[in-house]
Amino acid sequence: MALTCPSGLAAQPGAGKSVKNAFDFTGSIGFTQTRGNASADNINVGNTLVYKVGGWVFKEDLAFLYREANKQVNTSFWNGGLRGDRNIAGRIALFLASRYDRNQPQGVLNRYQQGFGMSIRAMDDEHNKLSVALGGSLFSQELSPGVVAKVSRAFPAARAAVDYRYQFSSRAWMQHSAEYLPAVGDTASSFFFNTESSLVAPITENVGVRLGYILRYNSEPPLKGEQQLRTTDIFFSSGLTVTF
Repeated sequence: MALTCPSGLAAQPGAGKSVKNAFDFTGSIGFTQTRGNASADNINVGNTLVYKVGGWVFKEDLAFLYREANKQVNTSFWNGGLRGDRNIAGRIALFLASRYDRNQPQGVLNRYQQGFGMSIRAMDDEHNKLSVALGGSLFSQELSPGVVAKVSRAFPAARAAVDYRYQFSSRAWMQHSAEYLPAVGDTASSFFFNTESSLVAPITENVGVRLGYILRYNSEPPLKGEQQLRTTDIFFSSGLTVTF
């Protein structure tokens, strides 16, 4: 992709540092096709756009994964969001975020998340960047036809997240993000746990190879008819990435 990633290290303001480029863009695409005794198509597309101005950092990200095997769609996953961070003191920033995801294997036709919170840059040097965030979110969702969930259509949740990025060079990096979202109120027994990992190795100055790994965990997955859907969905992707 997470992905996001769920919260995104690139969205952390760098107070007191000069910014050479106001815009940073990374896009990736991958495609595989199988024909013969079996027929399958796999597509994955993603991008991240960061814009810095004054004490603000705005970020947009998108991940799309699609798989069709023997003319049957078995993967259709969308995850994207917008986020704005405002540095308030040293390494501390406040943020507002809005996300959308669609995860048909887990019975989610449309889900919206409005979030807020505070992030702290616990580590920020030439190679290591570590960010910790605490806050809350409000979910609203529409399930696929025939799917019933234990959680209500709209529900609030607390949020704790961590992002770590190791920069091998200006064009090569490894990043891992994780977030924990426990529902509060009458659905307090349920929670989400999401992770996203990526590794980028350069081919040229602006083009590289990217490997991605996304995990989505729902402690109380919905029911589809008489069948209990699984708690965990895992998406692996690979492809080319362009950065400028």
